[in-house]
Amino acid sequence: MRTAKISLALILPVLLVLSVAFAPLPLAAAPAHAAAVPPTAATSNTLALGAENGTTTSIHYANSTVYAYAGGNVSKLDSLTLSPTGLLVINFTKVVLSGSQVTLYVATNGYADHTGIIGTYLANLSTTAITSSTPTTITVNGVNYTLGNDAVIGPAPVAPGGKYWIKAYFGSWSVSYPDIVILPNIEISPTSGGAGTPINVTGYGFTPSTANDANLTWTYKVSGVTQTIYKLITTNSTGGFTTTVNAPEMKLNGITGSVTFRANDTARNMLTPTVTFTEQPRQFFQIEEYEPTTASWVTYATPTSPAYNGTLSSVKFYETEHMIIAGKYFDPSSTVTIYFGSSAIGTATTNGTGFFNVTVTVPVVSTGTYAVNATDPLAYIYFSGKTVPEIIVTPNTVTAGQTVTVSGYAFTAGKTANVTWFGEGVKYYNETYLATLLSIGSNGQFSTSVAVPSPIYGGYHYVYANDTGGVTAYALVTVNPSISLSPSNASLGSTVTVTLNGLMVGNETWPKWSSIAGNVTGSYGTTASTPNKYGLAQDNIPTYVTSLTGNNYGYATYNFMAAGYPMLHAIELVNETASPNVLAATAWLNVTGTTNTEAATTSALNQMSSQLTTMGSTLTTMQGSLTMLTSEYTNLSTAVGNLGSTLNSDYSSLSSSLGSLSSSVSSGFSSVSSTLGTISSGVSSIGSSLSSMSSTLSSVQAEAAQISSINSLVLATIVIAVIILVLEIVVLIRRR
Repeated sequence: MRTAKISLALILPVLLVLSVAFAPLPLAAAPAHAAAVPPTAATSNTLALGAENGTTTSIHYANSTVYAYAGGNVSKLDSLTLSPTGLLVINFTKVVLSGSQVTLYVATNGYADHTGIIGTYLANLSTTAITSSTPTTITVNGVNYTLGNDAVIGPAPVAPGGKYWIKAYFGSWSVSYPDIVILPNIEISPTSGGAGTPINVTGYGFTPSTANDANLTWTYKVSGVTQTIYKLITTNSTGGFTTTVNAPEMKLNGITGSVTFRANDTARNMLTPTVTFTEQPRQFFQIEEYEPTTASWVTYATPTSPAYNGTLSSVKFYETEHMIIAGKYFDPSSTVTIYFGSSAIGTATTNGTGFFNVTVTVPVVSTGTYAVNATDPLAYIYFSGKTVPEIIVTPNTVTAGQTVTVSGYAFTAGKTANVTWFGEGVKYYNETYLATLLSIGSNGQFSTSVAVPSPIYGGYHYVYANDTGGVTAYALVTVNPSISLSPSNASLGSTVTVTLNGLMVGNETWPKWSSIAGNVTGSYGTTASTPNKYGLAQDNIPTYVTSLTGNNYGYATYNFMAAGYPMLHAIELVNETASPNVLAATAWLNVTGTTNTEAATTSALNQMSSQLTTMGSTLTTMQGSLTMLTSEYTNLSTAVGNLGSTLNSDYSSLSSSLGSLSSSVSSGFSSVSSTLGTISSGVSSIGSSLSSMSSTLSSVQAEAAQISSINSLVLATIVIAVIILVLEIVVLIRRR
């Protein structure tokens, strides 16, 4: 073992640039137990490398070489092969640890320095935890390691295939005494699923960057015959690879299968350990069908009790009814087609785990046994059962004499069928053919319209069908009471006959169908032998009769006199046995004719009609007068508006004329004043008088402008007089 001297100042920068992280494969943690290190396994300041002996707590140490699968267990110490393999043990007994933390590295040389390091194995391990006598478990990248008793125990580091040393830095350097040879290893995900499941295979510890270096194989059995598939893969620069393969189709019938994966590092001719994918068989984990006879869902398969290929054969198929089918472990992300016999009846798309759920309708087919297949692109599984012959009566709640449709399904193709009604009169056990020799189609179906027998007791009855091939089926029908009137239009005081049918007078027990409608099992018999009591009412008022019962056929008649106001009346059949009483049926009676009350009412109505007519005429006349007044008001309003406009116009014209006159007078007085200015000062008093007169005239003008109602002729005369007066004064002045 050699050591190298180097400055710590040079070491630390190198450590800071190391960035390759080697994450080991997830494996279970092991107990921390460090055995005494043999003198040949380590020297002073070196690390001892060993391994746990399989599932025991004893540890063996290597003198020269440890062989370990990348990210996995140690398989060999020197020449000692471990079976089973065990976790790697790094022992610090020969090392004097300083500082608070230890970091482990993978290096290509055995020098106790920073050289040759290719990546970090475990960083910042607690020195106290390593040297403690109490083991501590830590988790790094999802992988458990145990620290304690001067040792670190866990999976081997991940590195390209080859020989390496483990180095420890804790303020100073230490290196492993033995070397460690990294062997190839693989892991798969997921480890379980159905056929077609994508399986991711990841490889570690192979010879790096080598074309077709990893030879991946997977082996499985189909019907007892071993199948092996090969795939050559090129490794990357770190000696790893990732590839995806699909789980093969193993045609499993209710049992799991195994697919074994292994890879060979062809450059070194080294094999990885085997890993196993568990293939789950396809299964139906939900099968439910609607059963019309009980109006409920019948379950045939559940998640806790699934059905596998061909293991379920007791399904009852009710034609035209719904069936829920859910499957698991089918080909993921693919289309599953549901077949009933050879006919496709639905499709579904599986999710990423191969699950699907679909609701389908049972098709119309002839009687027989059928298989239901769920088929994906790789294979199919099936369950089977028999069709259930059935007849459907539409409607199934009826009255005597009503027309109904009887449809039969799952009968014998090409044969003929008869339809029979059971029960007309209580205790007579009548069997009445409703239809005979009906042709059955190739799909086992027939349909016919028939009339319910009349008279007939109310309650449960059976419609029965049988074909010449021996197939039989029945349906339950309920008969309700009915009421009819003869005549339905009757004059006051005339006789009306009420006919009642379907009255409840008891039910017959037919042993063949004793489980239906709560009938008593055993021989023929009757139930509810006490007839129900009925009453007749008119317009919700009990009027005619009470405690009326029917005969054994549920039939009764009653005569009454048409009464009441002439109009449409409701004649009601009331079940008085029910509590509270129940309206069972209604018929409508149109009563015609007249009564004294009607005549008086009619006269009063006619008088009111006449008064209303007179009032209407008066209102019409008033409306005409109002229209004329409105027109006259409009005309008057228009005339007033026109007069206002005319007055406004005249006022504006007068104001304009006065303004012009005032302007002319002012101009004349200005001229006179100019002439007087040239006359001698002897006449200044006359000029002053004229100015005073001019001022007076302006006042007169202002007053005249305010008088809008003075006649224009008077105004003109005044103006002329003023002008003459002025002229005379001027002449007088000139003469003087």
